[in-house]
Amino acid sequence: MLIAKDVEKLQQMLISWIIDNGTIINSRYGMELRAKPIMIVSEKGDADEDTSGWRICDESYFDRIRECIDDAVEKLREVPYTRRVSIPIWRPKDHLCNTPPAITEISFLFVDNELHATAFLRSLDAVNYFKSNFGLISYVLEEIADKTGNTAGSVAMVIGAPHIYERDLKRVEKTKYKEYFGYHDLGIHIIEDYLSSAWHSALGVVYYQGKKKRTEWGDLFEGQSESKFVHRLFLEVKNPEENQIHDKAPFTKRYGIDYAHEYVMFAASMDKPVREKILREGESYTYAERARYCERDDVVVDQLYTVIEKLKKDKSRRDCYVGISRPWDVKADDPPCLRGYQFVLAKDFSGIFYMRSNDVYGAMHANMFAFNLLTRYVSELVGFDRHAYYHFSLDAHIYNEFLGTVKEILEPTMPSFSDFKCGSPFHP
Repeated sequence: MLIAKDVEKLQQMLISWIIDNGTIINSRYGMELRAKPIMIVSEKGDADEDTSGWRICDESYFDRIRECIDDAVEKLREVPYTRRVSIPIWRPKDHLCNTPPAITEISFLFVDNELHATAFLRSLDAVNYFKSNFGLISYVLEEIADKTGNTAGSVAMVIGAPHIYERDLKRVEKTKYKEYFGYHDLGIHIIEDYLSSAWHSALGVVYYQGKKKRTEWGDLFEGQSESKFVHRLFLEVKNPEENQIHDKAPFTKRYGIDYAHEYVMFAASMDKPVREKILREGESYTYAERARYCERDDVVVDQLYTVIEKLKKDKSRRDCYVGISRPWDVKADDPPCLRGYQFVLAKDFSGIFYMRSNDVYGAMHANMFAFNLLTRYVSELVGFDRHAYYHFSLDAHIYNEFLGTVKEILEPTMPSFSDFKCGSPFHP
């Protein structure tokens, strides 16, 4: 994680970090130095760059943002502490054009008396397009902050494929930078070997360093009216196929597999496109439905199958993104927590999953298990024998009703010697 006071410094830091950590990749657009996914944060925005003319798939970024911005403003006015305001820019039909958006989602969260913006970028040319992407995100933040009477805060970018073209290396210079790990008020970056230890660390950082706030679930669930939360939790898991399930996980392996196969990916059709409705009666959406066959889309595209076919032909592609969110979600009372995910190659093949909200105790571990299983299937289908896993949560929280359970996991009660009776291993 990189954190800077302003956009100029942040760009210099990112360029230097890519030079230090990048791998040479032969992409469709030339040789590039590409690094693994990263989260970067500027303490303040900068909307000076004019991005009004940007075109994506014969539309503009602003066309898609304007479709949602009034609803986003209304929701923030009604509930300033909401974690449901996230504007989707990606559309499934973008797989059918040559100029899909690099910024796929912009999310907003009110923290410490400021409104902050976080965007997912599937790809970022750190030399030529950094300021224009950053400027667009900053512009949207400033407009929404102004219309809701808030102060604009920090701007963050979660980047799937940060890169520098080899032809541009002679134009840049390395500068000193500090990479942040662990907790910071503007974000948290945790690196773990396993899914189980990543979940344990996530529980710890939220329990010990999280801030208290109200939630929108209090009317329905008394124990969930308040939570402890952290802003921007970025988990990096190096060996996600080992030690996957924590011994205190609130789910079984069988549940995790079924959840992954049915709700997340529709595993019955991984080797062929889905061409008919898969949503069951009573379901408003599933992650699989949004990824494979969403009837409400103006152009229905099986994004997951398309991504797999793209990677089979060219493993270095940067546009292998699956959008889960839709414009109508901004009005919804229960929009998808998962907003989208990407499969991308740098030094390792990786899956990176972007969530606007994540219940760390009740859902995160099962989410990670299922999302990683999907990543494993995709990696095997396209010819990789190992992968890394990345998990981002804008608002990672533990509901009040589960704080006692989490404390027991983090601080298990150990029996004293006086608790052992005759007949125990210590008193034969």
